[in-house]
Amino acid sequence: MNSFSNLCRPLSPGFLIPKDMPVRIGLVVLATDMVLEIEWRDLFAGLPIEVLVARIACAAEVTPEALLTMAQQIGQCASLILPDVPLDAIAYGCTSGSLVIGEKKVHELLQQGNSLQVTSNPFSAIKAALVHIKAQNLVVLSPYLASVNQPFYQALTDAGYTIKGWGSLNLTLDREIGSMNPEHLPILIDQLLDGLESMPDAVFISCTNFKALAKLDELEQRYGCYFMSSNQVMAWHVLRQLDISLPQTNAGRLLHTL
Repeated sequence: MNSFSNLCRPLSPGFLIPKDMPVRIGLVVLATDMVLEIEWRDLFAGLPIEVLVARIACAAEVTPEALLTMAQQIGQCASLILPDVPLDAIAYGCTSGSLVIGEKKVHELLQQGNSLQVTSNPFSAIKAALVHIKAQNLVVLSPYLASVNQPFYQALTDAGYTIKGWGSLNLTLDREIGSMNPEHLPILIDQLLDGLESMPDAVFISCTNFKALAKLDELEQRYGCYFMSSNQVMAWHVLRQLDISLPQTNAGRLLHTL
């Protein structure tokens, strides 16, 4: 009988290593988020882009106090995403969290966990997108309570934008937000835009746990203005920093501007 040492032959793994490595994007996703990871994987399906996810512990209720607690974990969570493999970018997927914690602080925490220059979060992304499309006014659809909406409204107005309308669903639990049927979105938008003297430059659908990506094209064709969601603008923000364009997509006009 042959021994193992006689049977085992060393083989070269060189042919297993592709010449063109995929773009690797790290993504810190809330433990309670039901939508972001799915929408990003659908958006990048068939492309040489890998989305590598780590889940961050968070409370079920979306309140400023609960959101702030994530600041203690963002860096460590980011460090768990392929610690021995270089990433091209990393993002923190929480719109209200990036606002409450602060976008500069989120950037620093992501870099602590993974020393990259390219980072993103939905609040930084929507501000960059509004500048890019030269928007001056907008309407916001939000699932949050007033305690989360108020600082968001203040931050947008402080940035110089005119808010023509704000719709809130006043939901407290992430599972309620993530379970909403996107087919109802046009009804909510009709209610929100009804009575406006003119269309806004953009409508922003806030929250990474809000299913909206697949409806953006339909809404843009119906109303004529830009429709943007948290997951769309954050994807756009990352790709723009990496100088990557997408093939034709039905996820809104913003992604056609890459």
